[in-house]
Amino acid sequence: MSSPSQHNEQLAMIEANLAFVHVIYAASTVQIWDVVIHFAEDVELLSLPGRYRAPTVAYFLSRYFFLVSHFLLLTAFNTPECRPSLELAVAIFSFMATVLTLFQFFLRVRVIYCEDSRLKMGLFTILWVLASLGTSFTLVSTTAGPGKTSICIIPPIDFTYVVPVIAILGYDSCVFLAISYQIYKLSWQLVWIKSQASTGVEWGHMDGMLGSTCGYSFRAQASALLGRDLPFLTRAILYDGQIYYLISVASGVATLVLLLNTSISGAYRLLLVPVHLVLVNIMTGYVFRETEDLVVTFTNLDEGRGSRPIAT
Repeated sequence: MSSPSQHNEQLAMIEANLAFVHVIYAASTVQIWDVVIHFAEDVELLSLPGRYRAPTVAYFLSRYFFLVSHFLLLTAFNTPECRPSLELAVAIFSFMATVLTLFQFFLRVRVIYCEDSRLKMGLFTILWVLASLGTSFTLVSTTAGPGKTSICIIPPIDFTYVVPVIAILGYDSCVFLAISYQIYKLSWQLVWIKSQASTGVEWGHMDGMLGSTCGYSFRAQASALLGRDLPFLTRAILYDGQIYYLISVASGVATLVLLLNTSISGAYRLLLVPVHLVLVNIMTGYVFRETEDLVVTFTNLDEGRGSRPIAT
């Protein structure tokens, strides 16, 4: 017979697990809602010439792998008996969806740094591989219940929960900073070229002189950092996407802070994990769709003027 203290601990554990279940339901609903409201856009993407390119394939697989994992998870919650095998299937689909989401980040930064050295490209590749390996710890931290219980009990929080969050957060932060640096670099070059052109300096004399910020006001440097001098399409693809990456990074920080808070119960510390994963996937999908729409729009405009289409 269990003591009152043990009984209270069991009740607290059940309440924490139920709270986590409610968050899963909410996150799943948001993910399903996002897929439904953008279904027409997804169908339109499949009609584009580049529908079999790696970014498009990664976009669709990541979204629908997450969707499958949510359906499996909802099935697990409505199953009378706790089935760790079903939880493992959820973890596998979530892992694949997360890796493909990170792969979209990798493809984006690869395009932006396509003219840089192979060393930089190799570094981004290594970062993506490390982040994917870190995310694989989700396959270990699947929920498991003692025997055939009505609900699965979440195991004690250990490094297998923390490592994936740190891996995703670290990778997102690196991509965000790398693209921000490239925005500043490109924008500053335009500011510098405009200022030199206004003084009558010929382009041939500018070679090798780009990048110096000496003698320029803080306002000019801030304008370059924000990408205000970039062409519209370049600014939309680079700068506007950064806002959503920043949201993902902020979500990752909040998730990690809650996860490392040992003063609260284990399941409560996991409340933001499904929210963060869904948010990152939705933000990445939004950036991809907006980029594709802009490229198609400008390509159609250029073709209407008889100009060379924008390369995708």
